[in-house]
Amino acid sequence: MNRKGEKSQFWILRKNNKVSAIHFYGINNPIQSSYELLWREIKEWENNSGITIQNTLRRILENYFSILGSKRDDVLINKFSTQEEREICRSLLSWANEGSHTLPDDLFIEAPDGTITKYLEVFKNIFSHTENIGHYNMMMGIGEEIEV
Repeated sequence: MNRKGEKSQFWILRKNNKVSAIHFYGINNPIQSSYELLWREIKEWENNSGITIQNTLRRILENYFSILGSKRDDVLINKFSTQEEREICRSLLSWANEGSHTLPDDLFIEAPDGTITKYLEVFKNIFSHTENIGHYNMMMGIGEEIEV
């Protein structure tokens, strides 16, 4: 309980492979919205198990492009210039949807780091090819450092 005039302090508790970790954030609330929390999961995916990354990618793409931007998967896929890039983008969207709409039911399933890294690059390219790289950079915290 805070005394009058004291500021709240914030922590995030995560459990990975039956090991709990507590991250202290001081007086800065690390969660401003559920959408920002999704992006934080992308930024910090290597610190987590990687099991939820498919659902996280799907939710970001769905929220930003489908719900807010009225763009369906085919529109995003067709923004890529070569057939190979279009197939990789289609694969990412399929992978993200598959991983978020199925329940492994007591199975431990983890995508190899190389797969996740490749799909994160395609994820970034979706924003680049649709001329939304500014949003990607803002949400990933790229370019926040100002040189003096």
